[in-house]
Amino acid sequence: MKHTFLFLTLIYLLNTTICFTQNEDAMHPKWDKYHSSTEANSLLENWAKAFPNLTSLYSIGETLKGSPMMMLEISNKKTGASNTKPAYYYDGNIHAGELTGAEVALHYAWYLLSNYETSDRIKNLLDTRVIYIRPKFNPDGADLALLTPTVLRSTPRPYDEDFDGLVDEDPGNDLDGNGIITKMRVKNSNGKFKISKIDPRVMEPRELGESGEVYYDIYTEGIDDDKDGVYNEDGIGGIDMNRNFPRNWGLEFEQKGAGSYPLSEPETRATIQFISAHKNITGVFHGHTSGGFLFRLPSTTNWDNFNMSDQRLIMELSNMYNTTTNQRVIPSYSNPRLHRHGTLISWSYWDFGVVAYVPEFWGGFVKDYDDNGDVSEYDELRWNDENLNGKGFIDWKSVKHPDFESVEVGGWNNKFTFQNPPTKFLKTEVEKYVEWMLWLAETSPLLNINDIKVNSVEKNKVIRLSAEIQNIGYLPTNITQRAIDAELYQPVRAILELENAALISGKSRTDLGHIDGSRGSDDASAESKRQLVYSIKLNGPNAKAKLTIQSDKGGIKTKEISLN
Repeated sequence: MKHTFLFLTLIYLLNTTICFTQNEDAMHPKWDKYHSSTEANSLLENWAKAFPNLTSLYSIGETLKGSPMMMLEISNKKTGASNTKPAYYYDGNIHAGELTGAEVALHYAWYLLSNYETSDRIKNLLDTRVIYIRPKFNPDGADLALLTPTVLRSTPRPYDEDFDGLVDEDPGNDLDGNGIITKMRVKNSNGKFKISKIDPRVMEPRELGESGEVYYDIYTEGIDDDKDGVYNEDGIGGIDMNRNFPRNWGLEFEQKGAGSYPLSEPETRATIQFISAHKNITGVFHGHTSGGFLFRLPSTTNWDNFNMSDQRLIMELSNMYNTTTNQRVIPSYSNPRLHRHGTLISWSYWDFGVVAYVPEFWGGFVKDYDDNGDVSEYDELRWNDENLNGKGFIDWKSVKHPDFESVEVGGWNNKFTFQNPPTKFLKTEVEKYVEWMLWLAETSPLLNINDIKVNSVEKNKVIRLSAEIQNIGYLPTNITQRAIDAELYQPVRAILELENAALISGKSRTDLGHIDGSRGSDDASAESKRQLVYSIKLNGPNAKAKLTIQSDKGGIKTKEISLN
C-alpha cells in the first residue's frame, strides 16, 4: 500500500512540473512524444478553446484518485445538437502501459479539427455526425506507467495478486536508478539460462542435461520486498479493466484481474453509463497495444452464436481495417480455453447492439533478417542496433543486491520497444489508423427527409402532405440483427405536429420500422426509403406542419412545412 501512495505522490509532482516545462504547440503537435494525462488534458482544453463551434469538453467521471475522465465531443454545433446525429465512440489507454492508444486518439481528434476547413470529407463528417474521443481511459495508471519505472496494466487500486492477504507489497524495483525496470540475472549452478555465444546480450535456455557452463536464473529487476522468498509477485494494482465489463464477466479463478464484481471500477462504470446514455453511438473503437493487428468479435462466445448477417458485417468492417493498414485481423476468441471474459467489445455487441473492435497498435520490429520464418531475439537486437543505436536494450551491468552476492541488471526497455513504438516511430504509427477510423464513423445510418409535397385536395380546406424518408447512410438504423433480436432500439418513428390544421388521415405518430442503408440487406424486400402520406384539414391561414423523424442510431431530422 505504501508503494502506491509514494508513486501517486511522485506522479502528482511530475505532472505539476510538466505543466510548466513543456511548451508544445497545441495547434501543431509533432507526435514525437507520449503525453501524460495533464498534458493530454491541456491539449484537449486548447483545442476546445480554439474550436468552440466544433467541440465540447467535459469529464464523464472521476477515478479513485480523483482524476477527471475527459471526453472530447466533436461535431459542428451549427448543424444540430449532438443528440440529433449518429455518433462513434473512440478510446485508448485502458491498460496503463499501452500508451499508444492515447496518442492515436489525440491525433485523431487533432486531425479532425485541423482539417475541418480544408477537407470536404471531414467537413461532411462533422456536419452530420458526432465523434466522442476519450484518449486516457485510465489516466492514473497511464501516468504511473509513463512517469515512473512502474510496470503495470491496471489502475493503481491496491490489489492482492498473490492472495497472501497483503496488497501491492512486492513490486519491481529500479535497482540501477535508470528509470527503467528490466530484468536481473543471478548466477546459479542449477539455473535455466546461459549467456549466448553469438550475442552476450541474449540469454539462451539451458538444454536438457547440459553442464559445464555458467548458468543463471532470470528475474524481474527488484528485491523481495515482503521477504516471502518470491520476487516481485505483487506489484502496483492488478485489476484488468477490460475483464471488468458485465457481459460474460468471470470470477478471479476463471479470469485473472476481473475485479470483485462487474463494473467495480469507476472507469469501467463511467464507460457503460456514458455509452448507454448515448444511444446514437453506432460503434466502438477500443484502442490497445501491441502486436499490429485487429481483435474482432467474438471475445468469449463461439462464433456460431452470432447471427449470420452480423458475422458478415463484422468481417466486412474488419476487412476494411486490413485494406487500410495492411495488418491482419484475428478473433479475440479462438477456442474454449481462451475466453476473454468481461470485455468491452462483447458488451458493446450483446448488450448495446453495435460492432466494436480492439486494434492492437504497433507491430514492433518484426524484420526477419535471416529469412528463416522466425523473428528471433537476434533479429530484434539487430533492428534495435540499426534503428535505435542500441538504446532499446539496456546492457547488462552489476548492481548491489541484498539477497544475492552477484547480480546484473539489463534487458529490453519493454515499454518503448515491444509495448509501444520508440518515439521516433510514433508519428507514423498514429497516422496509420486515421483512414479506418474515419471510415467507421462514415458507415453510420443517416436519416433524411426528401421530396416533401403539399397538394391541394379541396382548395383552402384540405391538402395532401407527402414525404419520403430515406436512410442515406451505409448501415441500417438497427446496425445489427442482434439489436433487433434483443429489442435494444426503437424503430424509426415519424411524428407530425400541426398548427391551425387537423389530421384527417394518417397517424400523428407512425412507426416505420428499421430502414436499410446503402449497404443493403439480406432481406430482399428491405428498402432504404419509406413513404409518408397525410390528409390534413386547414383551419385557417398560416397553417403549418412540423415533421420529425426519430431514430436512436440514424439521427433526428425535423422539417417545418407551410400548408397554405
